[in-house]
Amino acid sequence: APKEDGIIDKDLIYKTIKDCYEQGARYLSISSSGEPTLSPISVTKTLRLIYECRNERIEYSPINLYSNGIRIGEEKIFCDNYLPLWKDLGLTTIYVTVHDVDEVKNAIAYRIENYPPLDLVVSRIHDANLLMRANLVLSKKTMNSFDKFVSTVKHLKNIDVDSVSAWSIRNKEDRVDPDLSPLEEELDKIERWVESQNPEHKIRLLREKSKIAYKIGQKLTLFPNKTLSNTWCNY
Repeated sequence: APKEDGIIDKDLIYKTIKDCYEQGARYLSISSSGEPTLSPISVTKTLRLIYECRNERIEYSPINLYSNGIRIGEEKIFCDNYLPLWKDLGLTTIYVTVHDVDEVKNAIAYRIENYPPLDLVVSRIHDANLLMRANLVLSKKTMNSFDKFVSTVKHLKNIDVDSVSAWSIRNKEDRVDPDLSPLEEELDKIERWVESQNPEHKIRLLREKSKIAYKIGQKLTLFPNKTLSNTWCNY
């Protein structure tokens, strides 16, 4: 996240957008070392820069934004001021990380006192004509079994979440954490269940083989220190 909201490296972002487009990239995701919605001016400037690249016939779609969903659920004024604007600047989907559909347990995972109702987060995103994808981090402490995963996905679809992506918790070296990730047999059951679902439900489980997109250069990550990486995995 920027040290001061509104301060972005426009030259670096522009160069990256242009270079990646020339190499075949057509969609992008915006993330942060902090929470992007706490730096709305920076997000707006970044989206506007991407939007203005259309004048050079450089157009990305979809454009996604990672978020924890907290500010979206807590501040209607923020949502009214920024979400429609971001939509107009090309944003299509907000990725909200969900540790548990129980608000108390989700708050504990985020180490905050209260987490807003997920259905409220979804409705505010939809009010701006944006899509919401729920990102599920599979962990022994939260999403730890096949039964838990299935019940969670069904709840999310019942509150109109548009799509769901899940992956095992990873360590600082960007590898699956063997101590915290669910058992392989549970992941295998989850994978079989996901594969049995109607593709229109847009549910997917990402495992190590999914990282091939990074290894062959189909996905790249731009870090704040100006490093462009095809090894670090941000699904």
